[in-house]
Amino acid sequence: MRLRPTQWLIVAFLLLLIFYPEFHCSKKIPPFGVLMIDRSDSMRGAKPGIIDSPFKLKRFEFGSKESGTAIGDGILKVMDRYEETSFIILYSDGANTHGENPIEVASMIGIPVYIIYPSFSPDMKGFISVFGPEIIEEGDTAIFKVHYQTYQTSLLSLLDGGVLDKKEVAGEGVIEFAINPPSGRHTFEFNLSIGEEIIDRTYRNLLVKERPKVLVLTCRLDWNYKFFYHYFKEMGFEVSGIWKKDDLGLSFSDYDIICMINPESNMIEQLGGYIKNGGNAIVVNSSILSTEFLPLIAPKMININTELPIKYYLKPGGIRRGASSIYVMGEKLVYFFNYGDGRVAQFACLDPWRLRLVGKGVYRRDLFGELMSKLLKFLIPVRLNISYPSRLIEGEELKIIFEPIVPDSFILDGQRKNVLDEYIVISQPDRGLHNFRVVFPSSTFMCSLRVVSGRDDRMGIDITMLDAIANISGGGKWEDDFEQSLFGIKEKDLFVNLRHNWVFISMLFAILFVDWYFWMKGK
Repeated sequence: MRLRPTQWLIVAFLLLLIFYPEFHCSKKIPPFGVLMIDRSDSMRGAKPGIIDSPFKLKRFEFGSKESGTAIGDGILKVMDRYEETSFIILYSDGANTHGENPIEVASMIGIPVYIIYPSFSPDMKGFISVFGPEIIEEGDTAIFKVHYQTYQTSLLSLLDGGVLDKKEVAGEGVIEFAINPPSGRHTFEFNLSIGEEIIDRTYRNLLVKERPKVLVLTCRLDWNYKFFYHYFKEMGFEVSGIWKKDDLGLSFSDYDIICMINPESNMIEQLGGYIKNGGNAIVVNSSILSTEFLPLIAPKMININTELPIKYYLKPGGIRRGASSIYVMGEKLVYFFNYGDGRVAQFACLDPWRLRLVGKGVYRRDLFGELMSKLLKFLIPVRLNISYPSRLIEGEELKIIFEPIVPDSFILDGQRKNVLDEYIVISQPDRGLHNFRVVFPSSTFMCSLRVVSGRDDRMGIDITMLDAIANISGGGKWEDDFEQSLFGIKEKDLFVNLRHNWVFISMLFAILFVDWYFWMKGK
């Protein structure tokens, strides 16, 4: 029996589907770029004009009057839609109001971002530079210092959704805004306006942290309870103290830290569940022999003489894997480790209150405070904060504040500067863009600021943000820094699965239909 040509094709297609369903090939893609155009309300009246590019440009618009400007989100959408693009041209005023940090996004995408400053009114009417914190505790006052320069009477406003405060200014000077915002993240807008016209605008982000809530719990009132309770109060924590034996139906999940001293055995299971679900706990107790959520295995209470004024210790039968310890004057006083999603610290010394009394009196040191400071860094990781101005006018000094600790190093424009205190002052930095890096033990901050002359600065444009995006991505100004030779033809690997390819499957069904037609016709 001879097979028809269509049947040979069907056999060939089926063999491909069975034995060679996947293959890959390469596709050559000539270089092209994406022009990102900001359509937010702050760009009203600005047009990019004709852009002379040696490569094809695809157009992408982002932002709106209602949603504001999210430059970082816009860049991510461009990379998702045009993943083969060779470069991005950003046409925006740089006034990022929400979304991903555009500087961090630009550092990760792997292609250069070039910037074009929008064309607004060339007349310089005023200027503001804002200095203020980025993180405060709930209940604290955030003080923003605004350096203004205006050539006629203007209105300086502070907004957070609605107008919080406004002051009339003229000439040049510094004015303060003191606010007590609720906990959460805030984006404050500072406007300098003449009548209905906004002549300069800048934004500052502020995180207001909730004060940690601490429960100090004991079923037997002793000195440990009093000293832990008063220590947390002095630290500014929101503290609740319970020392009755009654079952009060407490919900541990309402607290950031549970400090449990001499608890009843019926509370142990509840404490373990609290830690496993992400809670933080401090345990000072001699009656808990061993549980899976404590770092010490089968401890025994012993009485030893050491240089420290501690009398009673827990001698562990073993230490759980991953546990660490805190030393004070050569003695291991606390063991801690991660359990589930939470953290737990167990005191090996059973009368730590003695550290505070004898430490201050004999050693002239707050041994208890030193120990608790180390312990709290484990339970509540330190949130580092840097305060610095968004822009400086030429001739001003630059002051950068580090909180809550002094950094390991500070590097300004590639040069290391000595940091001896929780702030550094740079006397009258030169005009232009300055990049600095602040290195802490656990993280590194990359920041930029621009020093301007005032009249030469373009109003309404966050040049610091735009330049930082361009520099960190390897780009620059479109007219000055674009080099055509950097971009060549890309090859993209294409992987094809015939079993999921609708073109191949459609061809197979078409051949089957044709073969069926000839078979019916032959009958």
